[in-house]
Amino acid sequence: MIRATRMKRTEARRRLVIVGNGMATESLISRLGTDHGWSVRVLGEEPVRHYNRIMLSPLLGEETDLDAITPRDDAWYRARRVTVSLGKRVARLDRQRRCLYCDDGERVDYDTLVIATGARSSMPPLPGVAELDGVSGFRSLHDVERLRGWSRARPGVRAVVVGAGLLGVEAAVGLRRLGADVTLVHRRPVLMNRQLDASASSLLEAALAARGIRVRTGCDPKRLLGDTSVSAVEVEEGGAPRTLPADLVVFATGITPNRELAQAAGLECGAGVRVDSALRTSDPHVHALGECCEFQGNTYGLVAPVQEQASVLARVLKGQRARYRDPSLVTRLKVSGLDIHSMGQVEAVAGQQTLWLSDPQAGVYKKLIIEDGRLRGVLLVGDVRHSQWYFQTHQSDRDVSALRDVLLTDPSRDDDESTPADVSVDVA
Repeated sequence: MIRATRMKRTEARRRLVIVGNGMATESLISRLGTDHGWSVRVLGEEPVRHYNRIMLSPLLGEETDLDAITPRDDAWYRARRVTVSLGKRVARLDRQRRCLYCDDGERVDYDTLVIATGARSSMPPLPGVAELDGVSGFRSLHDVERLRGWSRARPGVRAVVVGAGLLGVEAAVGLRRLGADVTLVHRRPVLMNRQLDASASSLLEAALAARGIRVRTGCDPKRLLGDTSVSAVEVEEGGAPRTLPADLVVFATGITPNRELAQAAGLECGAGVRVDSALRTSDPHVHALGECCEFQGNTYGLVAPVQEQASVLARVLKGQRARYRDPSLVTRLKVSGLDIHSMGQVEAVAGQQTLWLSDPQAGVYKKLIIEDGRLRGVLLVGDVRHSQWYFQTHQSDRDVSALRDVLLTDPSRDDDESTPADVSVDVA
């Protein structure tokens, strides 16, 4: 029997329903504040309160616990007139009736709907991935609990992490903290190749090796071996086949937006749920934000654009005029005390100049890409003191021509006498 959840006709507040209880939803509620004019209900499929997904690696490595990464309590939601229903899976969206049908039989009506269903780990279609035990993504609390369980059951478990993007590096570090014997495999020759160049990658690789993590670049997985559980990963390395022993394989090879609810309801979708600059879908009563959405052909896996989307949508929901555009991004990573910040371009193209400073013994590497006096890319390894200045300058498109001599050492001041002797300039 279907149970109906309806507001009384005399209720003045409009019904805002949000599907998903992740970081995008928390950011949206935070920016809506307490005076927003809505009655808000959040439907979260996971059985636990919102947690900070950025902290999954420390959680996996037991450097923190779930309470510490759960930033909001019940009082915070009550103050914002938000009701959160946990373990509530939405099975179907009926746009004509403006309602949702949940697995438990409840019908939830809305005036405005926000789809914030996030994304899941992309699992490559390799032989053995779907058939064998001991194979996981690294995306959710469930993944963390499963990886912890496997690691505790077999001390010194042989773990192969496939994919050395930001998430793969963090997964490798977290597993190593648990005592696993970790090999990090990457198809490209450069780790975190979207954010780093070869020089920065070599410093990161050294930091990982200092933790006891083996790194294999130019290594392409072909299939998983085993009877019922994985026992090895067959790869191609340097044009030759090779077998890496593994009791556990973690794939960090990208994410897939959770668009199925929207797609089944007839909303326009590409890789994600397509939205306009007001985060509105092809249905004017339905918005989408976060990792499930697609804007101008782009989908999202980093925090900064999701927070900007939440800020824009909060203003839209409060009746204000606001338009989303993709922000400048800073990728931050810290491994074994090695700080890495990256923003904008990684490599220069024709007509651009590269300024760089390198001190491998100190673990310091800085690289700036400049075009017409403007910063187009910044890569900092080891020394990130001026990261905020670079970010603001990059975002504002400020002309830094007058600061050229001090850009790598102390960009916040113009001092012609501080030109470093070991600064090199490359022209693409």
